[in-house]
Amino acid sequence: MKKIVFACYVLFLLTACQGAKYPKGIEHVIVIGIDGMSSQGFIQAHTPCMDSLMHAGAYSYKVRSILPSVSSPNWHAMLSGAGPELTGVINNSWKRGVYELPAVTLTDNGYFPGIFRIIRDAKPQAVTASFYNWGGFGDLLEKEVIDSCATFPSSLKTAQHTAAYILAKKPDFVFIQLDEVDGAGHEAGHMSPHYLRTIEEADTHVRLIVDAVTQAGIAESTLIMVVSDHGGIYYWHGGNAYEEVSTPIIFAGPGIKKDALIRRHIYRYDVAADVAFALGLETPQAWVGRPTRTAYEGFGEDVAPTYKETEVLPPPMFYADPVAVPHGGLFVDKPAEVVIKKPVGVEGDIRYTLDGSIPTRTSALYDGTLRLEKSAILAAKLFSANGESPCVYAQYRVADSKAGNGLHYTFYTLPPDIREMPSFTTLKPVAEGTCYELDFFSPGFLDLRTRYPQNMAVCFTGWLEIDQEGPYTFYIWTKGGSKLYIKSDLVLNNRRLGDSETKGEIYLEKGRHPLRFEYARKQHLHPEVQEMVNLEYEGESMSRRRISADKLFLNKN
Repeated sequence: MKKIVFACYVLFLLTACQGAKYPKGIEHVIVIGIDGMSSQGFIQAHTPCMDSLMHAGAYSYKVRSILPSVSSPNWHAMLSGAGPELTGVINNSWKRGVYELPAVTLTDNGYFPGIFRIIRDAKPQAVTASFYNWGGFGDLLEKEVIDSCATFPSSLKTAQHTAAYILAKKPDFVFIQLDEVDGAGHEAGHMSPHYLRTIEEADTHVRLIVDAVTQAGIAESTLIMVVSDHGGIYYWHGGNAYEEVSTPIIFAGPGIKKDALIRRHIYRYDVAADVAFALGLETPQAWVGRPTRTAYEGFGEDVAPTYKETEVLPPPMFYADPVAVPHGGLFVDKPAEVVIKKPVGVEGDIRYTLDGSIPTRTSALYDGTLRLEKSAILAAKLFSANGESPCVYAQYRVADSKAGNGLHYTFYTLPPDIREMPSFTTLKPVAEGTCYELDFFSPGFLDLRTRYPQNMAVCFTGWLEIDQEGPYTFYIWTKGGSKLYIKSDLVLNNRRLGDSETKGEIYLEKGRHPLRFEYARKQHLHPEVQEMVNLEYEGESMSRRRISADKLFLNKN
């Protein structure tokens, strides 16, 4: 009988422990946000501090952004426990009182109720703060309920001030935003050497904050989370590519599992719910975020879903030089050498097609060698036993100088007071030559860019070959102003000299048509930043693509 009673008592204790509503021992939460840090960027960069937090805690590489994959909606989702359809923060232009989409509910200060409000209402004496590198982050904060808010001109100064504040105040909650990784992605391209180095610099800033927690004597009662708002691809983000919407997350602190890969799905708005859960707070009905309970000891393990689930793998990566340009490459008078890499830490087979169709498990297997004798749009996917990746595309362009492929270019310098696209008839050329695409990656251009780092312009002329008559839409994204003429018609017109994007339409007959493209830039670019022109087109029976070198000619015939 005594054995039965004792067994029942033990079972009661186990059930009581497992039934705990909130984790124990967490009195402080520090959230360190690194703007624009993608999962693959984090994996490939050398980040000893964040790696040590991972091994001491739980982590995931698959936190999903909300759309659009830009900063304000995603940072706000982490602060508020809900996405833009509920909060009204639908873009980077959001400000209090200016509502394109009204929130479902507001506090007395005109904000959707976020984590800072929840903490203030539940714990009036709590010490809270937010320090940030990007001024726009401050627009998202209900500052009336936060003890200290400030913006700083660099990530280093933001981290230094945060460290000093932790030492002085031992705050209950701090949310930090470090911005420079995002800037590096825009300047030099995501996954570029400069981008990866900036992630490594961010790791040293994380170290300052982590060390301050230890020096303040609160490490044993502090949950540290490392988060990001979005990733990126090429020079941008804001779209739907896997690289743009997938980021890492790290949990480290008391009660967190050790060196644990989290397999459950985590969404951007779960971060606020995680903070509330760690501090033992109830969340509002308007929130949709849920805490990542499986990161904690005693709060359940990852379990398989009741349906058969296909794991979504990171996509394979096409190697390109520079890495910031759209996938693929230009090859002149030689076959295209295709190099595809698996994401770091992911196993499986790469399958591909050459006609742009989506690969299946029976498509051609990439074995490390692939040569293309003519231009092609290559599609690739990664397949494992229980998962597959999104499809990624690369356009390989093969030009033949003997067939007449090429464009003529003329290079100019601009006066220092230039403010918009110049009249090219008034400019004096300093160089001219032949290239094969509308870009700046040929050796001649790289030399000119070194000699003339700012206030420069280029005019490309040649002939565009159209295979099928019909309406065509042209798209342009550049780091300067631009104009595109076809058959003397002005199809695209970007007069401002900063980053610009637009589109235009024209009806074209089959055959070759005269093409003229003008480009001008004023600002001085970072030494590692390439000039960028991404000119694409699409037709009724042709998917959107870059204008390939085999469709550009020096002469009409």
